[in-house]
Order: sequence, then structure tokens, then C-alpha cells
Amino acid sequence: MIEAIIIASLLILFRVVAFVSFMPPLAGQGLPQTVKLGLSVALTVILVSFHAWDGAVAILNAPSGQGYLLFLFIAALKESAFGAGMAWLFGLCIVPMRIAGAWVAQEMGLTIGGIFSPMDHQPTNPVSQGLEAIGVMLFFALNLHHVMLLALETTFSIRPVASAWIMPGWDHVVYLVSTSINQGFIVIAPLGVLLFATVVMLLITIRAVPQFNFMSYGMTVRLAAGMGGLVLFFPEIFAAVQGILMNAGTGVNL
Repeated sequence: MIEAIIIASLLILFRVVAFVSFMPPLAGQGLPQTVKLGLSVALTVILVSFHAWDGAVAILNAPSGQGYLLFLFIAALKESAFGAGMAWLFGLCIVPMRIAGAWVAQEMGLTIGGIFSPMDHQPTNPVSQGLEAIGVMLFFALNLHHVMLLALETTFSIRPVASAWIMPGWDHVVYLVSTSINQGFIVIAPLGVLLFATVVMLLITIRAVPQFNFMSYGMTVRLAAGMGGLVLFFPEIFAAVQGILMNAGTGVNL
């Protein structure tokens, strides 16, 4: 029994480590690996006292002999994949800010020089980085990290380690992905209308005055319109980001 409890504790650690490692607010480059490891171990110590017994029962019912090692190997892979997948689904609440920033930066002409995102190692732009920073600050300000930890703890109750459980439907996952993309355009909708009107005005001006150079004057006008729109519509953008995060916190479906 002691051996089964120890193995169940290790499987809990695998799920927690994968979750902490891939969770976007925690997976950034600014958080040291030792902090992530310490947080994972601390969460595991707490969760083991509540959920190690369920996993130990499943391990005791596992096949013996050579199939036992294969069972443990598959269980370790499954727990790691489950933790990473759950972190990825939680990370979709940050995707709308990145999409909104990418679209605005493209219309403003800021996609020439890329920088790296604080959330991962993917190239981004200053607008996306600013909106992601706002989203991360709101994530903690709205106490969504408590929802995140509660959801992680709940998974061990409804899907214990080393036991068989049903994977979530792909239709629900596809719906979450498509919704995050649509929410990105909702966040930046007022500014998007302004930039679209600016481009239309520039095209009409170029049509009426061919001497007007779009690359020299047009880019400056688009940049000024984008910067002014970000300042003017910042309350609406902030409220939209807050609404998306609140929906993500109240709509957790395990």
C-alpha cells in the first residue's frame, strides 16, 4: 500500500508540474524554474493528502507482471498530457489580447520589428505585449489564479490519477479556440473601426491627389490614428478584456 501511495503521489506531481509549466501567466521567461518547481512541489504536497488514496486504489487494481511497468508509463504520460492540456485551455483567455494586438499592430505598421512575448518564446509586437500585460495583471487582480488552482484540485476528484476517465469532447475544445479568436476582434472593435475609416480616408485622398505618397504620409497617419485610438478607447478595451477574463473564470468546465 505504501508503494502505491508513493506512485500515486508521483503521478499527481506529473500533472501539477505539467500544469504549472505550461500555464501562460506562470510559463513566462521572467519566472525562474526553481520557483515553478517549488510551487509544483508545494501544490503536490497539499493535493497528496486529499487525492493520493484514490490513485493508490487504482494502482493496486493495475495488472501485475510486465504489464505493470507499461501501465505506469502510460499513466505518467497521460497525467503529463492532461496537465499540459488543461493549462493550454486556461491559456486561451490570453489569446484574444494577443490576436487584438497583432491586428492593431499590423494596421499601424508595427510588425516590421518583432520582439519576444513575456508569455512564451513566440515573436510579438509592442501592442500585443501591452495587451497581454494588461490581461495578466487583470488575471491576478480578479483572483482568477484561485479559480485556476480550484480547477486543478477538482480534476483530481473527478479524474483521479491512474484511473480511466473520458477525454473531453473535441467539439468543446474547438468551440473554445474559435471563441477566443472572435473575442480578440471584440476587444479591439472600436479601434478597428477607427483604423478602417482611416485607411478608407487615405485611399480616397490618394485617389483624389496622386501626389500623396501612401508610404511616407499614410504610414504616419495610420500610426497616429492607432496611438490616439488606443488612448481614446482604452476604457472600452480594458472593460472588454475584463469581461473575457470574468467569463473564463465563471465558465470553467471540467
